[in-house]
Amino acid sequence: MTSGQFSIGVDIGGGSTKIGLISSNGNLVDIRRVAMKSDQGTDEIIAAYIAAIEGMTVDRPLPIGVAYPGHVDHETKSGLNSNVPALDGKPLCEILGHHFGGPTALLNDADAAAYAESLRHQEGLTGRLLLVTLGTGIGVAMTVKGQALVIAGGTLGDPGHLSLDPSGKYRCRQGCAGCLESLASAEAIEREASEFAAANPESALAQAMDVSGVVAASEVCRLALANDPDANGLVGRVEDWLAMAVASWRAVYHPDLICFGGGLSVLGKAFVERIHAKADARSLPFVSNNRLALALLGNDAGMIGAGMKALHTSQLQDMTHV
Repeated sequence: MTSGQFSIGVDIGGGSTKIGLISSNGNLVDIRRVAMKSDQGTDEIIAAYIAAIEGMTVDRPLPIGVAYPGHVDHETKSGLNSNVPALDGKPLCEILGHHFGGPTALLNDADAAAYAESLRHQEGLTGRLLLVTLGTGIGVAMTVKGQALVIAGGTLGDPGHLSLDPSGKYRCRQGCAGCLESLASAEAIEREASEFAAANPESALAQAMDVSGVVAASEVCRLALANDPDANGLVGRVEDWLAMAVASWRAVYHPDLICFGGGLSVLGKAFVERIHAKADARSLPFVSNNRLALALLGNDAGMIGAGMKALHTSQLQDMTHV
């Protein structure tokens, strides 16, 4: 494949990293998934990324965009406070750019997904789009007429860490007690499901437990979609927390559209509709007329957005050299 028509999007997650080959019109052409292990060092992780990218037959130079699950420093192109500590503060973009010879872009993962989604929704092109990425963590980003709204840490800030639970019983990976991420992320679902399964060995959730005693969030989603009452109960509590968050985000940001992406978006349209109804019961009336929807690009939005940003960066650099 010819360089200049494609880019690479690297979407870093706590459980795995997705690496996609993105065409100039924003389509996903090829994808690789790199499993993440808690004991992996920086060099090992980056070597796995390079091997995955080299497995895609694309000429160099190759623009590479990285969707980072934490704060980003656009000057140094490094990230911080992520759910992959081995990459915090490391020159990931510099290393990938040197290896593949093209320009790089570093975005917060939620910003990357919001950027991709803003190109696909009318509200994203002309108004205010809030994207909520439900994965290992919870990322929240906003675009205004297609441009990311940046407030702190190279991001919108940390709206995924709204403080909701006064008991502060659980902490998220970053150490925040009682925040939305500690209550409604995929990691929180796994914790709740695993505790329930251990206490209820006859349940369907217990049958889905792996050898390490964990019920994966994907299994909870599968059972909820199959109408298992216990899984539905867990998902219902997640909906309650997300509805509280939506009511707060509406009051603060006044979005025209709130999109839900990430791994938990597999729960589908009915999941979003229930959050919508619960949020309406809590929201200020004059900010309740916005639309809630599934992200059109699903769990691929961060990867596509990072790749598109890198490609647009490459095109801008080409224009300055004309």
